[in-house]
Amino acid sequence: MNKPDQNSKPAFSGERIPFASAFKEVSRGVARIKQKDYLNEGPHPIIDQGQLLVGGYSDSEEGLFTDVPAIVFGDHTRCVKYIEEPFFAGADGVKILKPALSGNDRYWYHALRSVRIENLGYSRHFKLLKETSFPAHSAPRQAEICAALDKSLDLIERRKKTISRLQSLVKSQFVEMFGDPISNSRQLPMMRIETIADVQTGATPLRSNAAYYNGQIPWIKTGEVAAGLKKKPEETITELALKETNCKLFPAGTILIAMYGQGDTRGKAAILRQAAATNQACAAIMLNDTCNAEFILTQLNLRYRDLRSQSLGGNQKNLSLKIIKAYELIIPDIEQQQEFAAFAERAAKLEFAAQQQIEKLQTLYDSLAQEYFG
Repeated sequence: MNKPDQNSKPAFSGERIPFASAFKEVSRGVARIKQKDYLNEGPHPIIDQGQLLVGGYSDSEEGLFTDVPAIVFGDHTRCVKYIEEPFFAGADGVKILKPALSGNDRYWYHALRSVRIENLGYSRHFKLLKETSFPAHSAPRQAEICAALDKSLDLIERRKKTISRLQSLVKSQFVEMFGDPISNSRQLPMMRIETIADVQTGATPLRSNAAYYNGQIPWIKTGEVAAGLKKKPEETITELALKETNCKLFPAGTILIAMYGQGDTRGKAAILRQAAATNQACAAIMLNDTCNAEFILTQLNLRYRDLRSQSLGGNQKNLSLKIIKAYELIIPDIEQQQEFAAFAERAAKLEFAAQQQIEKLQTLYDSLAQEYFG
């Protein structure tokens, strides 16, 4: 693996510039589009605070933000995005920023990515961002920093594209073997999830009770499900929390579905690779022996938008255990499911190797960013 040039200059220790002097918020006037109005395709992207770079699309022209490139900060999620084409904003929590001191938007994007902001859950984080400061590097130094950090990010993006290709290959194999799961083009048997699995949910232990947290039991939230459960869980709970609250320990192999959450989170699914507890926003699907977890997970991924469309509610649409239990999936013979799963597992090994490379590259990026902006 080629490492970006780790410039020999020491970390910056001179003047620092407060956020208010370094950035200006330019969100006013941009059209904000509710998630229910997102299109699957269109001429203009909608940038929200979800984990994906693009949340959806719009064919409107009124209120399009055109002063690009621009930096987008997710007030609830702390996501930082660099956007190079005209866009619309998601309805909630999107802060659009432009650098106030130089035209090097890319440098200031990296500067914002380097900021470590406390996770306040679903609370707003922009107030914390406004308390930060940044080093006053010269224009030539900014260009050097961008070159080093962009090289690292480019390597990360290449590995992500490898993973995306592998995931597309698995989905294509599914359709080749079983047809389109939405239309059930092969006329395969269909069953409600509640007939093939035990479906439960978790809970959030009382935050004010410190004895419930920082134990040995992973505690999963929907944002981690949306990210594919590829990283170590952010939080853990204790045996006492399991004993005294509605939290449950779900076994490895359980499929989790995010029932609600920001941006693209709702409807995302992932498999637990180790026993873990979850919060109440996750549906835990423990399959019986008529189904293979890899087969069901791939089908849920292919049905992502269809499952999301089942959500109920006003401004904040959600899935529920009732909706999940009643949702129907195609269920072919277990032998066919296992044949597909063998293919999917081979791809998963390659994906795992690529993900490990991403984590190493991310560690390198973080180290460089800390050197330049710390």
